[in-house]
Amino acid sequence: MNQDSAPLLQAAQHYLDVDDAPFYMPAHKRGQSIDRELQTLMGANVFRLDLPELPDLEEPIALAEELAADAYGSDRAWFLTNGSTCGVQAVLLATCQEGDKILIGRNCHKAAIAGLVLSGAKPIYLPTDYLPEFDLDLGVSPETLTGFLRQHPDTKAVMLVSPNYFGVCGDLEKMTAIAHSFEVPLLVDAAHGAHLGFHPDLPISALQAGADLVVQSTHKMAGSLTQSSILHLQGDRINAAQIDRALELLRSTSPNLLLMISLDVARRQMATQGKALLSETLRLTREVRSQLSQIPKLQTFSQTEVPNLDETRLTVMLNQLGITGFEVDQYFHEQLNVMAEMPTLTQLVFSFSIGNTQIDCDRLVAAFQKLDNQECGAKRHTLDCLVIPDSHLTPRQAYFAKSIRVILDQAIGRISVESLCPYPPGIPLVCIGEEITGEVVEILQAILRSGGVVNGASDRSLETILVVE
Repeated sequence: MNQDSAPLLQAAQHYLDVDDAPFYMPAHKRGQSIDRELQTLMGANVFRLDLPELPDLEEPIALAEELAADAYGSDRAWFLTNGSTCGVQAVLLATCQEGDKILIGRNCHKAAIAGLVLSGAKPIYLPTDYLPEFDLDLGVSPETLTGFLRQHPDTKAVMLVSPNYFGVCGDLEKMTAIAHSFEVPLLVDAAHGAHLGFHPDLPISALQAGADLVVQSTHKMAGSLTQSSILHLQGDRINAAQIDRALELLRSTSPNLLLMISLDVARRQMATQGKALLSETLRLTREVRSQLSQIPKLQTFSQTEVPNLDETRLTVMLNQLGITGFEVDQYFHEQLNVMAEMPTLTQLVFSFSIGNTQIDCDRLVAAFQKLDNQECGAKRHTLDCLVIPDSHLTPRQAYFAKSIRVILDQAIGRISVESLCPYPPGIPLVCIGEEITGEVVEILQAILRSGGVVNGASDRSLETILVVE
């Protein structure tokens, strides 16, 4: 297919020239009633292109999705304007019924837990490997997956995260082969991997590895607008009609055309210029990594230390400094206007992409050089957040169970009806339906003391928590 074309962009350019009498929604009527201050801020064309699903747009949307499938190497692609959350939940609804077993990496996003509530599937959580030297989640190993598939021969699907928030991809080719050898489809939350497959120095994409269903946050790593993603199907293990049915339940009936246009253009850019753009991104990332490695007490890693690493993701270890990632993040943000993607207790994670510039990188290095001159305390220790408490109810059963609110310290031994996720990365520390242990409570309190944020609790202070009565 002609990857130079962008059918939705071309349709949008056509509609800018259309002078119609708009008796269709939305109510602002192509910007005619928009507040002038907002229109001055955002520009008139944004509102002129905020169109519903007009009949003339059906063909360009379908063609844009076909081009996306061709560019990424899938058999079918669906544009998502509800984000990858919608895609992750759709693949779970499409592959698992109530009570079905699914093997799912413990480092899954909270969207997957919500998908389990919707589908009623029974999760068997796969432990992930851990590299203490870098306080790093390495994802699920092939050996772990093989062992669990042998232990649970009635598994209906496997779901993995690749890349994870730190850029670790793992050996997806081997994982795919293992899952398929047990006649089980592999579902991949590749929210952070929409740029993979377009440069030889990066790990292969989940689709290149042979995964059956792949969800990509195109906005995270390939330049489309926030909340725009793509869901891909490959092979014949899963019927496309099952995906269509799931998306009928989950997708908005008023998809944002601006988001879909941005998906179309981001696909074109990656397909035609991706290698050149990513070469510059990798050059910048490697340059920053090299410069930061010269600063005492800072530590970084690359593919040399961590195979199958997406090197556009830079993790800086801070535990030798005696200051937390949360504290450094706050200092960088408030004092220097340098914004990290994710702080942890011991790290700052930076997401480099085709949008970053040399000036951005110079400011990042300068920020760490200023930090090097600050007085810091004693060495901080890592905190293992990848525990797996005992599960007593499926997420769906726990969601609909009668609940009561108790003080956090009194919740030990009770079954949680909330999934508590340090955010980012949004990976549950305790999932709905699991027992709250003393270790979980200790970790939650340590995260809050260190300035971190825990999402998912109805009481945001975490003084109390909802448990099964």
